[in-house]
Amino acid sequence: MRTLIMLGLLAFNPISMGVWGGVAWRNDFNASLAKAYADRNFREECPRYKAASTWERWTDPRVNNLGWCEDYLERI
Repeated sequence: MRTLIMLGLLAFNPISMGVWGGVAWRNDFNASLAKAYADRNFREECPRYKAASTWERWTDPRVNNLGWCEDYLERI
């Protein structure tokens, strides 16, 4: 019982909650930046991804990082 109380205090103290909240905020913020970048730049970057073969998408370093273009292919 004492162990359960200590784990509860450790998990739900203000410092732990602040750290977890900060990590969640950072992840949401980074995701919003990535979404904004994709919305601004899909017209320039996604045609190269669309034209590439599956092999090029797997092996070409100029194309394999453009996997986010899958969501934008219908807009091109």
